[in-house]
Amino acid sequence: MNKIKLLTPIILAVLASCSTKESGESTSSASGKISYELDTVMVDASDKFIYINWKLTTSDISPDEKYFYNFKTGSNEPGLEIIDLENLKLERVIPMSMDGPNAIRSPYMSDVYSLPDGRFYLSDSYELYLFDQEGTKLSSLTFANHEFEGENLPEEFRIGLDQVLDRDNRRVLTLYADQKLEKAPLGIAVFDLEKEQFSYKPLPALKEMEKYRINYYIDNNPVGAMFSNFELMPKNDTLILSNSGSNELFFYNLKTDSLSSKAYSSQYTSFEITRTFPERVDSEAEYRDLVKETQKNVRYGPLIFDEKQEVYWRFTKEMDRMKGDTIVHKTVLTAFDQNFDQLSETLLPAEYILTYKYFIRDGMIYSFLNIEDEVAFVRLKPTMSYE
Repeated sequence: MNKIKLLTPIILAVLASCSTKESGESTSSASGKISYELDTVMVDASDKFIYINWKLTTSDISPDEKYFYNFKTGSNEPGLEIIDLENLKLERVIPMSMDGPNAIRSPYMSDVYSLPDGRFYLSDSYELYLFDQEGTKLSSLTFANHEFEGENLPEEFRIGLDQVLDRDNRRVLTLYADQKLEKAPLGIAVFDLEKEQFSYKPLPALKEMEKYRINYYIDNNPVGAMFSNFELMPKNDTLILSNSGSNELFFYNLKTDSLSSKAYSSQYTSFEITRTFPERVDSEAEYRDLVKETQKNVRYGPLIFDEKQEVYWRFTKEMDRMKGDTIVHKTVLTAFDQNFDQLSETLLPAEYILTYKYFIRDGMIYSFLNIEDEVAFVRLKPTMSYE
């Protein structure tokens, strides 16, 4: 998805280091067939309304897959909504405050991380908070001024907006960039929450991965940016990186400081974004026009792991045609095995609208759907069969 962020300076983040790069073979094997079923279910909110202004983008599913946590980002009454996925109903809301001992600094959160014991992290990309189910703040970590062991990022760098919590809930992995976020990310940073250690590594290949960047300026100050975004997925000691602008996966080994990659091909979508865009605009009208233009590009989504079938799924969108002033997209579902070799792909029906937020539960991919301001989930149940 295109990311449009307001930029605020923050003091953070590079140690001189070099990573090695290994060439990866292009992989496009079709060794299976994808079939699927579709249905739609409604969530009962009783006499309340589930907060949908941010399209459920700041959310997470609990490790036992029983609950969906949705943070009310930007609300005048911030809180964490807990939706019972087994009974499809809003169970309760954990209220949040910007004052007092349990305060958060802003009602705008970017990530929710649910833990097996019921605790959860909230992150606004600047601070990370740990809460219990009663809304009591147990700890907080400011990325810019942390007191973890290890050398801090030099003042000219800062932690970026992309981050992920590893499967062991032990490390936050993120990218770092220039202070004003005017350029592509520069490297990888790791916060070890268990050992309270911080480390970072330059990764020049990140610049090559990004396919375009448009910075919007007012009075010569950057106030917004649009770019082909990065997706991060940890697996053991490897951080898997992808960019929405190309049909590739990159594998960075945190222990050996080495990078490898795999490239794929699709019969339905372009390999990568090849269009060029201006790197800078100073007009809001021009910026908004470019936002729409970039929506025509191919967009490769994040990997999601299906534990039942032991495959990774990935959605891809690209413009199919224009219908008046409306962009009509085609949506493709691709399967990869645990070695990240491509197994198969299928074109989904035009009626299937891929939204910004989706997650997997019990072998079904749930995608948020707004039906008259009420929450529904379209459930796609894909099945891999092998020839």
